[in-house]
Amino acid sequence: MSTDVTRIELAKALKAIKAVSTEEQFEQIKKMYIQPDDEDSIMSAVNGLSEEDEFALLTKLLGTANHIIGFEQRPLVEGEYIVADYYLNIKPACSIHGKNKDKFPDYKCVVDVKSTEKDLFRVGGKRLQRLRNFADLLGLPLFFAVRFLKFNNSALWAIVKDKDRSSTYLHVTYDNIINGFRHVFWDEYCLSPNPNLIVVARFSKSSTVSSVSHPDYGIQIELTFTENGNKTLYTLHNEEALLTSGLMEAYNLEEIKVEKVNDDITLQYLKPTLMTAFLADLIFKTNRLPVDEFGRIIYDASKLIVRSDTGAHDNLIDRNKVELIAKPLIESHILFVSKIKDHLTLWKSLGGQE
Repeated sequence: MSTDVTRIELAKALKAIKAVSTEEQFEQIKKMYIQPDDEDSIMSAVNGLSEEDEFALLTKLLGTANHIIGFEQRPLVEGEYIVADYYLNIKPACSIHGKNKDKFPDYKCVVDVKSTEKDLFRVGGKRLQRLRNFADLLGLPLFFAVRFLKFNNSALWAIVKDKDRSSTYLHVTYDNIINGFRHVFWDEYCLSPNPNLIVVARFSKSSTVSSVSHPDYGIQIELTFTENGNKTLYTLHNEEALLTSGLMEAYNLEEIKVEKVNDDITLQYLKPTLMTAFLADLIFKTNRLPVDEFGRIIYDASKLIVRSDTGAHDNLIDRNKVELIAKPLIESHILFVSKIKDHLTLWKSLGGQE
């Protein structure tokens, strides 16, 4: 590594290389540019920068933004400001209250994206003031999007507005996931499974349909949703059950019983262990289900963003697909929709109209 390159500049360069290289290629490049004693620190910075891509791609998949534009954070004329990560122009509906996006004028803001492995994120002092100066320079409100990494397999984001300029610091906690502006920015609601839900998956070792595969049971040929394993609520067959199975996996299904019908057919009984999920979490988890031949998750926001003009996003699960999959499950009382705190009030506070 060149001695006149800062840690963060090296991290930016490595993040860009990582997005266009294979895992094996990137490991070789790391050895060229990172000293062993510095690897943890520099890769922590690379991973932190990657969260910016996670936020941007998830916002795109939720379909509430007109513009998501990343700032080049190397101002040639320096000043008393720090450049935030994104310019955002959002136009969300408030679907849970029956308000469409036509009732919401374009809302423009700047967003600084952060992540933390702690239970609390704090920004203050000179850094906060310089971010405020940048927002003021553009005449836009400042928001922070913070991801809590203790739950790295979930989209545990809080989106908070910097609204009290008299304060010299800003704290973001788990409470802000509900109490902040996340559900307004992303037009979110919760989907909770029927508390008595038992999912029965029928597998066949002889089937050749394109569906969920199990190493011991074979190919899934039927998916039945029941109450307590008795009353049937809804049934799907063969390929039509594939995406629905993926959505339900987001609820951390637990195998509670296996019934071997004969040498070919096996019934697997499953119960959700996660009793509610945000819409964004369903999108995030469903996209992370596909793995490569080595069992590694294929979904990588940074790689997908640099390939956005190649059709790489076409096969991603977005809001429209999740809502299409969920619709018959809601109608069959398999999933229940619930509101998130003060959604309509906060939506109106950003310009939403009755």
